[in-house]
Amino acid sequence: MHHQPDSLVFIRRLYDNYASYDLVIDSRLVGQPLRALFFALRGERRDGHAYVAPLIRLGVRDFVVSREGFTAHREAIGAAMEAVGGVPPRIHQVDRPLWVLQQLARHHRRQFDIPIVAITGSNGKTIVKDWLTEVLSHDRNVCASPRSYNSQVGVPLSLWNLNQHHDIGIFEVGISEPGDMGILADIVQPSHGILTNVLTAHQRNFEDRNHLLREKMSLFRGVDLLVLPNQEELVEAARGVLDRGQLYRWSGSGRRGIRINGNDRLVILPELPPVYLDNARSVAAFSCAFGLPLHTFISVAGGFVPLSNRLEQRRGREGGPVINDSYSNDFSALAAAVTFAEAQDPYDNLALILGTVQPLDDLADRLRALLSGRVDRLLLVGEANAAFRPVFPEATYFADVPELIRALPELRFKEQTVLVKGASREGMDQVADMLSRQLHRTTLEVDLTRMSQNFRSYKNGLPPECKVIVMAKASAYGSGALPVARRLEDVGADYLAVAYPEEGRELRQGGIRLPIMVLNAEAYSYPLLAEYDLEPVVHRTEQLRWAATLKLPVHIEVDTGMGRLGFPEAEFRQLHSGQPGLSGVQVASIFTHLAASDDPVHDAYTVKQLSDFDRLYEEYLKGGGARVQRHALNSNGISRFPQNAYDMVRLGIGLYGIGDESMRMHLQPVLTLTTTVTALQNRSAGETVGYGRRGVIDSDKRLAVLSIGYADGLPRLAGGGRFAVRIHNRYAPTIGSVCMDMCTVDVTGIPDIKVGDEAVIFSPDHPIELLAGAARTIPYEILTGIGSRVHRIYVGE
Repeated sequence: MHHQPDSLVFIRRLYDNYASYDLVIDSRLVGQPLRALFFALRGERRDGHAYVAPLIRLGVRDFVVSREGFTAHREAIGAAMEAVGGVPPRIHQVDRPLWVLQQLARHHRRQFDIPIVAITGSNGKTIVKDWLTEVLSHDRNVCASPRSYNSQVGVPLSLWNLNQHHDIGIFEVGISEPGDMGILADIVQPSHGILTNVLTAHQRNFEDRNHLLREKMSLFRGVDLLVLPNQEELVEAARGVLDRGQLYRWSGSGRRGIRINGNDRLVILPELPPVYLDNARSVAAFSCAFGLPLHTFISVAGGFVPLSNRLEQRRGREGGPVINDSYSNDFSALAAAVTFAEAQDPYDNLALILGTVQPLDDLADRLRALLSGRVDRLLLVGEANAAFRPVFPEATYFADVPELIRALPELRFKEQTVLVKGASREGMDQVADMLSRQLHRTTLEVDLTRMSQNFRSYKNGLPPECKVIVMAKASAYGSGALPVARRLEDVGADYLAVAYPEEGRELRQGGIRLPIMVLNAEAYSYPLLAEYDLEPVVHRTEQLRWAATLKLPVHIEVDTGMGRLGFPEAEFRQLHSGQPGLSGVQVASIFTHLAASDDPVHDAYTVKQLSDFDRLYEEYLKGGGARVQRHALNSNGISRFPQNAYDMVRLGIGLYGIGDESMRMHLQPVLTLTTTVTALQNRSAGETVGYGRRGVIDSDKRLAVLSIGYADGLPRLAGGGRFAVRIHNRYAPTIGSVCMDMCTVDVTGIPDIKVGDEAVIFSPDHPIELLAGAARTIPYEILTGIGSRVHRIYVGE
């Protein structure tokens, strides 16, 4: 056992011993056990110290652990050491394993005198990093952050990949708390910088926007050059941190041209959504500032694609999940994709279709260690993968993607989850498309990464001990209960809530282990609750008797003014006065439901509800009731009445980045509903369109028929021009009635439109509130009305 202080002398000694090792924080990513240094870190849901003993049995011999964590797991670690015998493992006990990881990476970075580019901003970091890597790889060996490794842990792990063969490093850096950037800037020590933008996604944790801007800008202190948008606020802040470096300010709009420091450059960018065009301009400006010939950038930029094909989960043609991750294929991305696929796999039967993996030393050994015991069926694709056939003798091999596509009709994947993993240039996305069930050309995309960020935005505003119940009822507001619940379980939710027992059963059958509250459970369903370990909400005395008989924990609802369900004051008093009493009942929580927490007009009523709830709970305690968890706040309540967080809160619509005006600047919309253009037609003035001839053509028009109707969730009230979809970033108003399966929109003013083009119903850039307003309803009704035939796609890291 090594008991060393967290000192820089210790760091240098550790580096001398482990410079050639892999730094590992995830036990599943151990490649060669004898060349792995495992850091036992505590996360939101898991403690790395729990994996030390299993790793010793696996053959890992080097660890960095906290003294406290080692003490807590001493017995299991000791048993593992005794079981393996031989030379004991080297376990370095320190105060802060994360600090040691960061300092090792800091020391490693200082061994290289090459340009280091740091990229930060509120969004766009990953796409700018990926595209810049494509451009600079034209004639340089580039080391870049894998995926979105930009955190206090991700940045050190990224930097550790630097080696003597690299000519330049490109690393993205993200922060969410004050002080984060100072730590990361000291580790990275960039020579060049790119600022994509500064929005307010994490402003909640900072004093104000200026505080956030200063923190982000501190990354660039001392760089030789900095590229950023030509916005006065950003430029002024940049000048405050640049000592000697040059500032490159870019501006522009559309696909043509960019202005850098007042000089116009002729650049024609590919067809991309507006936000991606700004990302491309960041890359173009840096390329010019770095001295790269403009024609090199232009030739590479023609192949730029948005961040699609990244962990998209679809329903497969044989019913199981198909996960398309054909954006990039470095080893870290593969490891993350396998972990994601395991979490989404309902069959415990994972098939991997693997394209070319970026070369690494000992790649075969790393692949064997990564996939062993986790992948049940392997299909290798591409000439480079032929070398792995001896390593994986049970794998099926295809020379290229076309050969695999020709074979797909004969391949069966019944009761298997399929992960398609490769680089975008290989065309592996075609494989994922052919394996997906194309029930309908309308899709609802659920961004699980944004959902996780929204969860943390709410969680960060709560007391540390306050638990979060997340509403998963109505198929998680139409987004799909099981994939959403799996992500929430991983990100740190404490409870789930569903409307009916059958919804809870579906989650349990999908492997969800979190406690699940059932809001509406009648007598016939109580045996089902017991069978699947579900906890009922009770609002009648007979429900208490049913629960006591089956020994079910209950959540007692008290009506303080919602006027719907819940024990009225008088009946609640009778419960804790022994008539009939709560004896024999396990009470998990007592809660109430706020009627108007979102509306300032009714704040006095909300305050009265909370005051009545406090009074009733105090009466319950004085009557001899045991202390139990309390909750009252919904999404708007969390943001508007945080002083009443109690022991738990109930997070609902806010998780999806909508419906909570108080948190709008801190949330990111999660859902995108799109469809396709099915047909185009020219119509003359005087003609009519659709049922009832309600669409009257007042002048010659070009119309598009879209593959979405009211059976898919587009309300009939959205017809008649009351709502407009977005096609090619332009508005196309409805014309005539919305039909069951389709609708018609006016595209007269949209050039270059063609059959198959995407039409956006709602998205982060086209808010769902516009559709809800047109249909005279609320976003809840729109979301829960999205039909089952609409294809759900799940994306996220």
